[in-house]
Amino acid sequence: MPPKLSNRFYESRLALVFVAMTGLLFMGVYSADAQDVARPSLGGQRAATPLAASSIPASRYNVKVGPVKMLFSASMGTAYNSNVNVSNDNPIADMVLTPRVGVGVYWPITKTNKLRFNIEAGYDYYVNQPELGNETFVIGPSTEFFFNLGIGDVLITLFDRPSITVNPVDNVTLSNAQNYAMFSNTAGIDVVWDLNDVQLGIGYSNLMNYSLVDEFNYLNRVSNQLYANASLLVLPYLRTGLEGSATTTIYQQGSSPGANALNNSVGYTGGLFAQGNVSRYLDWIGGVGWQLTDFNESNNPLNTGNASNPYFYLTLDNTLNRDFSHRLTTGFEAAPSSESNFVDLFFIRYGFNWLLIRDWSLGGGLFYERGGDSPGPQSEDFNRYGANLGLSYMLTKNWLLGAYYTIINKDSSVSQDAYFQQVIGINVTYNF
Repeated sequence: MPPKLSNRFYESRLALVFVAMTGLLFMGVYSADAQDVARPSLGGQRAATPLAASSIPASRYNVKVGPVKMLFSASMGTAYNSNVNVSNDNPIADMVLTPRVGVGVYWPITKTNKLRFNIEAGYDYYVNQPELGNETFVIGPSTEFFFNLGIGDVLITLFDRPSITVNPVDNVTLSNAQNYAMFSNTAGIDVVWDLNDVQLGIGYSNLMNYSLVDEFNYLNRVSNQLYANASLLVLPYLRTGLEGSATTTIYQQGSSPGANALNNSVGYTGGLFAQGNVSRYLDWIGGVGWQLTDFNESNNPLNTGNASNPYFYLTLDNTLNRDFSHRLTTGFEAAPSSESNFVDLFFIRYGFNWLLIRDWSLGGGLFYERGGDSPGPQSEDFNRYGANLGLSYMLTKNWLLGAYYTIINKDSSVSQDAYFQQVIGINVTYNF
């Protein structure tokens, strides 16, 4: 059994996670596209896995009303962004103010029925060009609602994950975004029937993507996905199985779509997956299969081509010791594009969390993405890579100070779609 960790350790770990997430926001790891249900692999079951609410240590909830535990926080950040419009020819630099409030709630209604939600909301204000952020209310990517309902051997999870972002780097295929604000919401139900060695899963996810500015309303879409999987525990440390999904995507472009209109589609995936652990400190999950997507080219006949390609994914989680943990994720898939029917996307991402010494934490990561659009008038081939580093210090039990630096570079076959961006910022957070 691992040693019991102190509250101070959990507070420092929370500081580290906060700084790591702050840097990753600018890298687009927690993006609107990251919520897209139109994905292979475990599909909506991945969306049904809590990101933030379930990771809050019990010691960090600071208000208790009966059985309900709550955590309240507020923060203020400021950052210098060298290229807020992700442009190659006309980059615009600005200072961005980011006030935020957060609420986390955990309610164990019964032993098997539990409600969790985490809300992160605020505002992004561009000091010199406030119109660039469209003066938009922001819902952070850690916002999520989960309700777990246990009925015998069946676990039912209802989930909802909304966000509003004004940072165009969150869309891997987007460049030259002068005024960007996007609302995304992924909601659904996930059902797992646990028969010990055998597990059966089925679920449904709905994605809504809606632009809050007219310039990008051609990205408005609704995707619906049904998915299923079945697995067998073949060894105490190895589970393997089959997975599949069916997805429809409809773009809400009105009766007169423009030249950059995107096409509706129906897609299917099927493959094998496995998960296990090499040791008590190293977990992994991976899968491989085939992806087929058929596009109806009536919205824009200039965007052509259907997807028929293999996909794969692999994630390694390693806790080296109680002070250092890191994760490596890689994969390949045909993903939605803002320029054409789809983009063949290969990605690899690495992130680490390191509790340096008492009250000091360090987090960061690297990423690389290589993409190629399907044929169309705005298609491109690109390489995008970057890194971030964040340092935090627990001033007191309630006050947290953080600083971070992020760099992103995109090379593109379309010269005006390339860009280079640097962000440096600080945050002060108060946990009530």
